[in-house]
Amino acid sequence: MRTAAWQALGAAGLAMVMLLAVLAAGPAGARAADAVGSVSALTGQAEVTGAGDSQARPLAPGAEVFEGDRIRTAADAKLRLSLKDGSVLTLGAATELNLDRFHYAPEQAARNALLEVPQGILRVLVELLVAHSTFEVESNTAVASVRGTEWIAEAGPDATAIVALDGRVAVRNAQPEITGEVVLLPGDGTTVRPGQPPPAPTQWGAARKNAFIERTALP
Repeated sequence: MRTAAWQALGAAGLAMVMLLAVLAAGPAGARAADAVGSVSALTGQAEVTGAGDSQARPLAPGAEVFEGDRIRTAADAKLRLSLKDGSVLTLGAATELNLDRFHYAPEQAARNALLEVPQGILRVLVELLVAHSTFEVESNTAVASVRGTEWIAEAGPDATAIVALDGRVAVRNAQPEITGEVVLLPGDGTTVRPGQPPPAPTQWGAARKNAFIERTALP
């Protein structure tokens, strides 16, 4: 009887230790499986606030990012994120990026991504689309949907300027009631303002396009 009691106590103690270990690793262990990408390059300082967190933490090369994260670069910083589908995001200085939604299931050839840029400048390089795929970047005034591979968007409170570098990019107003969409081809740009459909694309001059490229360039 005494041996059986000690065995039961030992089993209960082992179970408690295992439970405490799981609880201690809980958020990190749960988030590890949900990582959508990582920091592949950084100059200057950047920080991230996780979903449900009240405080930001600094980012460093190699740090993982997760769905729901809110990322911010400092006034003199640039940050490159490599996503698990092969896409690459480059944030320029003083840029905010919210990873609102990122679902990627290569075995089902499916991807569903929605990124929000409240302010700043973001360069997007998207891997080739799969059969069941959406990849959208939304600002205060515009939504850009990838139909090609690479573009840059600069978001401000009252306007969003978008230029296509390669492939095709569909652009519409972020307000659902504003109808109308334009498609940008390489070198085309447009600027979307509140309450207005995007104007017809125009070919950007080399100086303006190169300025956007420089602001989102990292070694």
